[in-house]
Amino acid sequence: MKKGYLYVLLAAVLWGTLPAACRFIYSMGGESVTSAAARAYIASIVFVAIFLINGSFKKIKLKDIPFYIVYGIAGVGGTFLFYMLAVERLSTAMASILLYTAPAFVIIFSRIFFKEKITPVKLFALFGTLLGLAFVVRVYDTSSFVGNLPNILIGLASGICYSLVTILGKIAKNKAPANINSGLMIIFGTLVFLPFAPPHTIPIHSAGLMGGYIYLAIFGSVLPYIFYLKGLDCGIDGGYASVVATIEPVVATAMCAAVFQERIEPIQVVGIIIVLISIMLAVTAGKEQNSTAGRLS
Repeated sequence: MKKGYLYVLLAAVLWGTLPAACRFIYSMGGESVTSAAARAYIASIVFVAIFLINGSFKKIKLKDIPFYIVYGIAGVGGTFLFYMLAVERLSTAMASILLYTAPAFVIIFSRIFFKEKITPVKLFALFGTLLGLAFVVRVYDTSSFVGNLPNILIGLASGICYSLVTILGKIAKNKAPANINSGLMIIFGTLVFLPFAPPHTIPIHSAGLMGGYIYLAIFGSVLPYIFYLKGLDCGIDGGYASVVATIEPVVATAMCAAVFQERIEPIQVVGIIIVLISIMLAVTAGKEQNSTAGRLS
């Protein structure tokens, strides 16, 4: 179980470096839509190459392809697209907090589909992470609420799609190893971007911009999705895994402060502390839950 939570934490830390990487890409002339598309396309190429080298394509069952199409379009394509639209139509802070409603949806869906218990500790950890994230992304800034109901629903859609990475990932682990599941999810996830930003329209102005795209693909998609699904393969509770992954915006805030000298307000520090405490609570509760299940079995 410790290894499972470490995988999830490692994935979240890598995802947390993306805002800083995106700022570099934008400074090189990149744009949000094309950057997200390039991230998906390059990651897909990497996985196709890996599958060809290690023979993973031979292990994929044709009857599972429809599942992976849904997994990719909803989990990766939907998350990327709806979050991108939310950032454009709302503030970054609002888009972030709406994306990280995902743990709530994971807990609800896990109860419906997997009969996982909604314990008081799980609810407390969820409330703590949402409260802490609200402070971290400065939701208290009234300018963050500029927008209307349709745009807020778009942001919530990104959270629902993000939650499906965990929910469908628990089903996928019974079909194939984590590297195959993450690869097929990303490969089919690129289908969402074909109408908006086909590969031939991706601008590459410089080697630096191309390097930024490659970073997004390798460290923002290939490695973190493998690590996250490996964590689920270890049998950790989906709700707790999703809560642990909320350390991502904390890492992003700290990294932007370190690299770009952005000022962190005292209330953001409080938010970071609340998130970390909630994550520790989720990890501790998850271990105790697994230990109890083991004794009962």
